Amino acid sequence: MGHPYDVEHATQLHIEWCQSLMERSGLGTTHRAAPQMHAVMLELRDSLEPRSAVEIANVLPALERGLFLENWRLDQPARPVPDAETFKARVHDRVKGHHAPLDTLVEDVFWVLREKLGTKSDVIERNLPVALQDLWSD
Repeated sequence: MGHPYDVEHATQLHIEWCQSLMERSGLGTTHRAAPQMHAVMLELRDSLEPRSAVEIANVLPALERGLFLENWRLDQPARPVPDAETFKARVHDRVKGHHAPLDTLVEDVFWVLREKLGTKSDVIERNLPVALQDLWSD
């Protein structure tokens, strides 16, 4: 018995996103790319007010939306981002226990989001903390 189409489609999109990150960043496998992309998405989510997090979640494909919202609560306060370097350090802390994070990891994941979401990526850009605007446009 096969999986429903929406599950297969969501899985295929997730694999494509991980492959794009792998190719862009030089990561050797999707096994390395997936947790690094996840770390950026979780740190982004934690830096946002609930309204912004929900707006971004709504433009993500099903599997990425689930990863983005994993273990999140509406009453969770946003973690301010004083600058891009602090954000990148927080992402690296999420990754370093299992994988060596890349210096360009945040920029590479933002590139994947822009490429894969097309015009929908404007929703992310509008909701990004000011400190991350330069990383988004790289």
